[in-house]
Amino acid sequence: MKIGVSGASGHLGRAVVSELLRRSDGHEVVAITRTPETVSGPAQGRFGDYNRPESLAQAYAGLDRLQNCRNSMRPQAKVLAVECVVPESGEPSFSKLLDLNMMVMTGGRERTEREFRELFGSSGLSITKVVSTASPLQIIEAIRN
Repeated sequence: MKIGVSGASGHLGRAVVSELLRRSDGHEVVAITRTPETVSGPAQGRFGDYNRPESLAQAYAGLDRLQNCRNSMRPQAKVLAVECVVPESGEPSFSKLLDLNMMVMTGGRERTEREFRELFGSSGLSITKVVSTASPLQIIEAIRN
């Protein structure tokens, strides 16, 4: 089985890749990142950038685990993602500072709710609610389409 990890060059992504390699039981691990040359073996590095959606089809090609995520969900199952959602308006928000920091430090970015809806929708999921918390993070709830 080929298991893909997106964001594999980030702190959390690298940790997930390392743990999957440790537990692999013969599975192949594919690290999807904007800098695949930084991926060390035995994981395979592939270029993938959410800001360049055309790159994702090739990055995800042949992956078993990522492709089966939605299909393995029971009809009533929910996906919960804890994310920093950038407001669409021009109002001040801590999330915009985090967005700027992410762009400068990693080349990544935070997303607006509309962008999260598009991203989840491209995976066959529909966002049902976005819940604010006492922190700069929100909880995004999604279900299968």
